[in-house]
Amino acid sequence: MNVIQFKNLDLNLFRVLVALLDYRSVSRAAEELALTPSAVSHALGRLRAALGDPLFERRGGALSPTAYAVEIGRRARSSLDSLRDSLNRDEFDPTTAEREFVIAAGSYVSAVILPRIVDRLSRVAPGVRLRVRRLEDQSPEDVEHGRIDLLFGVPASATMRLEWRPIMVDRMVWIARKGHPFVRDPLTIDMLMSARHILIEKLNRVISSSFPELRYFFDEGRELGDASRAMVGHNTRKSVGSSTIVTDTMHAIAMVAGSDHVTLTLKGLADSFMTDRIQILEPPHSTPPIEMGAIFHPNRAREPGFRWFLGVLAGSPWATKSPARAEK
Repeated sequence: MNVIQFKNLDLNLFRVLVALLDYRSVSRAAEELALTPSAVSHALGRLRAALGDPLFERRGGALSPTAYAVEIGRRARSSLDSLRDSLNRDEFDPTTAEREFVIAAGSYVSAVILPRIVDRLSRVAPGVRLRVRRLEDQSPEDVEHGRIDLLFGVPASATMRLEWRPIMVDRMVWIARKGHPFVRDPLTIDMLMSARHILIEKLNRVISSSFPELRYFFDEGRELGDASRAMVGHNTRKSVGSSTIVTDTMHAIAMVAGSDHVTLTLKGLADSFMTDRIQILEPPHSTPPIEMGAIFHPNRAREPGFRWFLGVLAGSPWATKSPARAEK
C-alpha cells in the first residue's frame, strides 16, 4: 500500500478487523461494534480491497483469518490500545480495561513469575489478557518494531534503543537426582569433575556472554577440569564425563531427575519442579547474581496501561528479591 492509499484509508476499518479476529463471526462482531451485519460485511470488503488480501475465509461455518490478517490485526490492536490509553490521559482502570499484552518468555519466567501474574490479573483485571510467545522465537527487534510488548531477559539482551527494567534476582545452583551414587550435600569440585553434565544451550550463551567467571562450566565440560584444579590449587588430573546439550531448561531438569547427570540452573526454577526427585546443591564456587527483567521500548512507558502492567510485574513476590541461600 502506498502513501496516497493509506491517507485515503478509513482507519475505523481496523476496529472491524480486530472484532472479526476476536469473534470469527460477522454477526457477533457487529453486535460488539453496535453495527449491522451488513455494515460489518461492507467494511470487510473495503478493507480486503485496500489491503489486497482476502483476510478471512469461511471454514466450517466460522471465519478463518489469513496470516496477513492476524499480523495486521495484532498491530492494529496494539495501536488502538495505545490510542485509547492516550485519550484516557493518566487514567487506567484495570477492573474495566479490555486489552492484551503480548510478551515473550522462556521456561523460567513461565514457571516462576507468570503463575502469580496470571492469578493476579484474573482477580484485579479480568479483561486483561496475556499472549505468551516462546522466547526463542522472538528478539529485541520484535520489541523495537512493536510486534511484542516486552520480553524477559538479562540486561545484555537489551539494545541501545530499548529499556531494561529489573524484575527479580536469582542465583545459580547445581541439581542432581536424589540417591545419586556420589553427588550429595555438601557439593565439592571433585564431585562435579567426576559427574556427567547436561548443558542448557540458551543458558550457556547467556551466562557465557554476561558472566565470564562462569564460562568454564558452560564449555561442554571441556574446561571444567582445568578451571576446577586452578580453583582448588592442585594438579591431580580428572576427566569430565561427556556432556548432553539441550535447548530447554525443563528438559535438563527432567533428565537430571532420571539419570546420574548434573546441571547448573537457576534456583527459582529448581524449586518449582520435582523437588521430591532432585536435590538442590549449593555451588562450591562463587556465582554472580542473575538479574531478570523486562525489555521494552521507552515510548511504551508513557502509556498508562503499560505502566500499570509493569507495576504488576514489579510487584510480584519475586520482584528484585533473591532467594535465600540454603543453610549449610
